[in-house]
Amino acid sequence: MDTITFKNLPKLHMNLLAQLVQNIVNAINPAKIICYGYRINTINHWSCFGEPNMFGDKPIPTFYLLILTNSNEKRSNHEISDLTEQCATSLGANVAIISQHLETANNAFENNSRFISAVYNQGTILFNIDGSVMPGAANERDCSDLKDLINDSWNRYFGMSQRFLTTADFCFTNGWYEQAVFDLHQSVEHACAAVLRVMMGFRPTTHNISRLLGLIGNFSQALTMVFPRQTKEETDLFNILNRAYSESRYNDKYVVSVEVANILRVRVADFLSIAQEIYDKKRLSLESNQPISFPLKYDKK
Repeated sequence: MDTITFKNLPKLHMNLLAQLVQNIVNAINPAKIICYGYRINTINHWSCFGEPNMFGDKPIPTFYLLILTNSNEKRSNHEISDLTEQCATSLGANVAIISQHLETANNAFENNSRFISAVYNQGTILFNIDGSVMPGAANERDCSDLKDLINDSWNRYFGMSQRFLTTADFCFTNGWYEQAVFDLHQSVEHACAAVLRVMMGFRPTTHNISRLLGLIGNFSQALTMVFPRQTKEETDLFNILNRAYSESRYNDKYVVSVEVANILRVRVADFLSIAQEIYDKKRLSLESNQPISFPLKYDKK
């Protein structure tokens, strides 16, 4: 594991990351913080008609962190996520975090968890409260076994996602727009879970689509762009979907218009199509890396 520095991260953002880690430590007092990725989106443009600096473009970094808490930590993952996001926002940064008890993560490593093994072996330690050495490298899964594991996870969770979309279409046709949007939320949530399991070997527990998309942004922006949230209208549209899980249960005045339900229905269908493409590419990558052994075995059709 790299415990010193990052490659290609500008000094400005190194300083920001150092301050972010300090703020998180002060707010949460974790056992360890490990970074498993970062992303910096920049926009360069020029126009004859724009005043200097009128667009206010500024690269905003996103850091992907695994926060390992002490065994006596009583706060929920949701609370830890809230605190960490507040620390990042105050510095003009974004953060996507996964939090676990240190003992839980170490046990997962011993059981060859794909996600924990990758982070332990390739991530960068940002904070280590006692300086303890991380566990050694884990054995890599056999490519054939990994392919079967990924395929099983995909069929289960993405299959549920497709069924929720089918149910949403049925509800929309019958004019049950609030129920339709709830099912659309479930469709996106399960599609995100399927993609995260396939790409990272991580099993999410949150119903918050915004946080799920934040985690997915570590390896793909395509799904995030289905809900760009660059304007107030787009943000409002996404929030209707994201809040449907709780609003449909606890808000007696919850109402969704036919227009909004239809727009979301189209977006979610596109979302699932892109998710399928991500899975197909991962599956083909595993197949191309699978070693050839003789005698060959063929499936009879």
